[in-house]
Formats: sequence, C-alpha cells, structure tokens
Amino acid sequence: MNCIEYLPFQLFTSLDMFHILFNKTPMTGRMALSASTISHSSPVLTITRNLLKTHRATYKRWRKTGNGYKRGLSGRKHGNAGWSNRVLGKLVGTCQATSRGAGNQKARLAKLLPNL
Repeated sequence: MNCIEYLPFQLFTSLDMFHILFNKTPMTGRMALSASTISHSSPVLTITRNLLKTHRATYKRWRKTGNGYKRGLSGRKHGNAGWSNRVLGKLVGTCQATSRGAGNQKARLAKLLPNL
C-alpha cells in the first residue's frame, strides 16, 4: 500500500485545496468525488481549522506578568507639547488589567493573546 491510499488529499494541487476550502459553489469534475473525504478526514484541514492567531495590536500593547497583564499608561506618546512636567509626570508607569465586572480585561486578553 502506498501513501496515496491513506492520504487522498495529496492528489490535489494547492489551487484545488483553496477551491475546496473557500469556494461556496458546488464542485464538479475530479474534485466532486473526493470532497467529502478531504473535508472530514484530512489532518491538514484539522490543523488549519484549530489554529489560534494572536491579535497583533493587542500583543504590541500588553505584556504578560505572573498574575495578569500590564501595559503602559496612555497619553504620553504625542500631542503633549506645552504640558507641564507635573502633568506629564503622572503619565509615567504601567497599569494592570482589570479582572471583574463589565470591563473584565483579563478574560478578553486571554482570548486575544492565546499563545502568550
């Protein structure tokens, strides 16, 4: 027995796999015979389907700590020419993510940053 009998999706080109994954129209021709086999038993499609991606904007703003997440305070990057040193001094440092109520940032960050 060769590997083609075990892995029927190897008979298709990458363009055919793209058509199977993303096209909503019915398939015809040689792809119509094996579409159900590919969509249900392919280990490649299973891995693709379960891939969790990191939200890149959140990744750039937040850092993981021992018991939560932290970020720098907002309001210091630009647009503050002419502000007093007293006001700018308050915008130095970090703040922690909240974990209670409607603004539960820890739960949301756990979903946006699954690979941290």
